[in-house]
Amino acid sequence: MDESEQALSDAVEGHRQRDARIARQILGDSKIRRLWESRHADLLLPVAEHGRRTRQIFALRNIAVQLLHRRALIRHIRKNRIVGEERDKLLSIYYGPMDRSNAIMAEHRQYQLSVSSRVSTDHLINIMCDPVSTRLLSKYESIYSEYFELYCFVVGCEDAAMEEATKIEMLDLRRQAMRMIKRIHSERPDSDSSSFERRVLLARSGRYPIIDYMVG
Repeated sequence: MDESEQALSDAVEGHRQRDARIARQILGDSKIRRLWESRHADLLLPVAEHGRRTRQIFALRNIAVQLLHRRALIRHIRKNRIVGEERDKLLSIYYGPMDRSNAIMAEHRQYQLSVSSRVSTDHLINIMCDPVSTRLLSKYESIYSEYFELYCFVVGCEDAAMEEATKIEMLDLRRQAMRMIKRIHSERPDSDSSSFERRVLLARSGRYPIIDYMVG
């Protein structure tokens, strides 16, 4: 957790404005900070339970996938500037009859916590010096984001013919995403990154200096 918290502090001064803003919000509010610490600790528990680098990397990959899924709805809403009735309709799919204001607040809170944990998880993955994880997760994010865009279109589409045509492409992307998930859970990490290289990184600053986070 210490390294995760330091990564979040580093993000405040980082070049990604959205990460910096959310990190400041988390660190500046004691209540939400405690909530983040509790949930992030639960996420990292499978990593802590493994003593071997390979199993830790697999656990971190799994966390990264979970966090991508949790951020997807707000990212979709912001990217497409969805407002009003269209946004309410989309939220109702996930939150049912819940008051829309409460649904928006709940989803935004989940997004904040997920972005914060993603910043820290990406940092931990980078510490492991495994380009295989970087490549696999980046590819999965690309496929899943495209799939999620089509999914949101399909669930809100009122044209049956358009819905059916889009669903074919959506299901193909879903199959691609599932294949990538299998690779994420099975493809072994890079074995060429030696402990010596990691010690060099540590020596440069006295602690893990890798803050070039993997996923945007």
